[in-house]
Amino acid sequence: MYFCTMIATIELDKIELWAYHGCYEQEQVVGNRYEIDIKLMVDIDKAVETDNVQDALNYVEVYEIVKEEMAKTQHLVESVATNIGKSIRNRFSEELLKGINIRVAKMAPPVGGKMRDVAINLTF
Repeated sequence: MYFCTMIATIELDKIELWAYHGCYEQEQVVGNRYEIDIKLMVDIDKAVETDNVQDALNYVEVYEIVKEEMAKTQHLVESVATNIGKSIRNRFSEELLKGINIRVAKMAPPVGGKMRDVAINLTF
C-alpha cells in the first residue's frame, strides 16, 4: 500500500490526422494535416495496486476521442483543442484524471509563406 498519491503523465505524442478545420472555405474543402499531442496527469495508485486496465486511464479511449473530435469541422484550432479536452474530461473521473495538456498543430498553414505549423497549447 502506498502512503501518497502517485501522479503519472501519460503522453500520446504526435497523433497525425487529416481534418477540415479552418476559417477559409478552401481549408474546409481540401483539409490539412494535424498533429495532436496529449499529456494526461493521472492518479495511478489504484491501477498499480490492481494491475488492471479497468483501474487505469485507457489511452486507446483517449485516441478515439481525439479522432471523433477532429472529424467535426470547426473554424478555430482553439475550438478543436477545447472540445477535445472537454470530451476527455467528461469521459474520465476527477479521481483518476488530474489534468490535461493538449497541443493541436495545423501543419503548413496557409499563411503565404513557409511555416512548419501553427499550434495552440491548452491546459485543463
